[in-house]
Amino acid sequence: MDKIPEGPGLIVFYHGAFPLDYYYFVSRLYLRTGRFCCTVVDYHFSKIPGIKLFYNVEGLTHNGRTECTDILKRGYLLGVLPGGTREALFSDENYDFLWGSRTGFAHVARDAKVTKSAIKDLRDKYQEIPGSIQRALLERFEKHLEK
Repeated sequence: MDKIPEGPGLIVFYHGAFPLDYYYFVSRLYLRTGRFCCTVVDYHFSKIPGIKLFYNVEGLTHNGRTECTDILKRGYLLGVLPGGTREALFSDENYDFLWGSRTGFAHVARDAKVTKSAIKDLRDKYQEIPGSIQRALLERFEKHLEK
């Protein structure tokens, strides 16, 4: 929870057979912070009669990169489980990623310019500006010698 950015962000989860951890995460996030996390779901679920209301209430989408990018640009968190049904059905106790060529979530993050702010925050916290390879190497050796 402490790694969640203040503004928009992409939350990438492992799907597994039944992603209870994701459901608990979304619920806990809302109860603790009041923040809502939209979720990308399989397109085929949208064919269930009457499901549109559930989609709207739960913040679910299946409409692809453009809508996902818009969700992030509006300041929301967006949860993606790239392995989807394939990962749910065929994963095992080794938790191997079964993403295949599913990289759309990375394009969405880039297009919405999120996850970039988290990287900038880490850089600002731990890296002295302007950067220096020599200083970085010396700092590494000094930390190693202190241990």
